[in-house]
Amino acid sequence: MKLSDLITPGLIFSNLISNSKDSCLIEITKNLCLAENVLNFELTSALIKKREDLCSTALDNHIAIPHAKVPGINKIYASLSIHREGIMFGSIDNKDTNIFVLLLHPENNGNEHLEVLRNIANLFSRKEVISKILEETRSFEIYNIIKNYE
Repeated sequence: MKLSDLITPGLIFSNLISNSKDSCLIEITKNLCLAENVLNFELTSALIKKREDLCSTALDNHIAIPHAKVPGINKIYASLSIHREGIMFGSIDNKDTNIFVLLLHPENNGNEHLEVLRNIANLFSRKEVISKILEETRSFEIYNIIKNYE
């Protein structure tokens, strides 16, 4: 399953304002929960924070993929959020993180979420994709960039 199968332009948030890792996690979770009203913000936020406390989900190339298993959901939910200035998120290359792909998956979805994580990591391993996304501000165009590079 590709990222473009999970998000729409309405699930792309291109102007994060948080200035710390914890506030960013709250902001991206709140954005997704407001867009997908079946999600419980308090539960989801606690699960994302718990998972992030285990080990940072920041990769290199300015990308992080916060994710968690959420009881009571029956499909994968995702959003893409962009912080224009970037924030310290514990990345393996010690660079600021600009692009956050939030991923919520059911408790019993087998390894499907691992396939999604792999596809997202592969997509954002290309610096050209990251550069194009960071240059763009319109959600529909960001979505098209993702779809064209998958």
